[in-house]
Amino acid sequence: MDGEHLPPPLSSLLKSAAEEVSRHPRVVVLSHYDADGLSAAGILCATLLRSGKRVHVITTKALDDQTIHEAGDGAQCLILSDMGSSSLATLEGLNGKVIVLDHHAPVGDSKKLFHINPHLFGIDGMTSACAGSMSLLFSLAVDEGNWDLLPVAFAGIVGDRQHIRGLSGVNKYLLEGGLSRKIVEVRPGALLPPGPLAEGLTNGIDPYLIGITGEMEGARALLTEAKVPVGATLESLDENQKRELSSLVALWLINQGCTSSAMDELITDRYFFPAWNVYADDLAQLLNASGRTDKEGLGIALALRDERASEATELLRRQYKEAIITAMRAVVEKGINRMENIQWFESTNTSLSGVLAGTTMQFVGDCDKPTVTISKYKDSVRVSSRASFRILENGVDLAVALREAARSVGGTGGGHAVASGATIPLGKEQEFLSKVDSIVGEQKAKKAASKS
Repeated sequence: MDGEHLPPPLSSLLKSAAEEVSRHPRVVVLSHYDADGLSAAGILCATLLRSGKRVHVITTKALDDQTIHEAGDGAQCLILSDMGSSSLATLEGLNGKVIVLDHHAPVGDSKKLFHINPHLFGIDGMTSACAGSMSLLFSLAVDEGNWDLLPVAFAGIVGDRQHIRGLSGVNKYLLEGGLSRKIVEVRPGALLPPGPLAEGLTNGIDPYLIGITGEMEGARALLTEAKVPVGATLESLDENQKRELSSLVALWLINQGCTSSAMDELITDRYFFPAWNVYADDLAQLLNASGRTDKEGLGIALALRDERASEATELLRRQYKEAIITAMRAVVEKGINRMENIQWFESTNTSLSGVLAGTTMQFVGDCDKPTVTISKYKDSVRVSSRASFRILENGVDLAVALREAARSVGGTGGGHAVASGATIPLGKEQEFLSKVDSIVGEQKAKKAASKS
């Protein structure tokens, strides 16, 4: 698609779905619990409330047949966001009308329900459309006046890291619409945190700096080495000071094993929304913290611009960052297990597994290897994995790797090529990891052969 227009079949399907929803006084929304899922749920909730509907929102960490029936049985209208494309057969069995707003690679299509997935219209759902952006498209089909919900959609875009290499597809379409309406401003990113630098370097996780993140004395020592006052803010520095401090941070990261391509991801454009006085990445962090601490309702309330939710989610974000910093310190101390094609470690917190995998791969592990985290959960093992776009360019597809490896040990898995998950039986960890390592090696070899 070009930046200015949506594919006509997509626009038509969105309009039909909006017309269907208009016939129902009550709508059930079922969504994922991460930043993108909550951004989608918040947009849908706001849209439906503005339309005079009664809304019941349910969030979940994983979609299975039981969850679908608990949400959909008895519902005249069910909307799923950030999930559903892999459960079409079960959804077709519901009696009510069903709308799926997903962006994960679908296993098929359905004519019995409204299956709205960018992949079906030639748009990559991993890089060019997330659940938040698809939900905003639906919202705009309901009422063009809903452009003011753009900040929430961008929280989903940034939360799913679809901004890393610039916006495309649906996301670019929304950016251009926001720019023309003066809703959003594009500002340059930086290695350095805004505001007070000592606090920002100590409490930030992007980037994660060993000996500085979580260590105030380390942050102050770095500032002193850069000849920057310990109490300085980023905004107070002159260009020479910014350059000196940025160079020291970059050198610190290189010494940790971080590559220049990984650092480039930190200085991508940021998206500021004047009416909300918020950056998309900050809003994404607040939503993510809400979901990862089992306070999804606060995240949805934040998307509805509830002031009390804003204060509460800010506290959650601080606590969430502290938990990540503590967990990352343990990862660094215990070390990372390196195999031929992947690296892995064990986490005791399933809610943090994904972000720990990404942070480890980007800043303290081998940036050229996909990172897998395993966490024991009751009588099973939860798996999270992350890759970079640079790794994907070498042929790696984590969705395929985890799905096939999990199936080989009696589990289930899937997701995106760049970020995927699985659930496997307890005791099958090493067999699973060996299988993932083997599959990733085969994927890389196949890609290398295609280049020769």
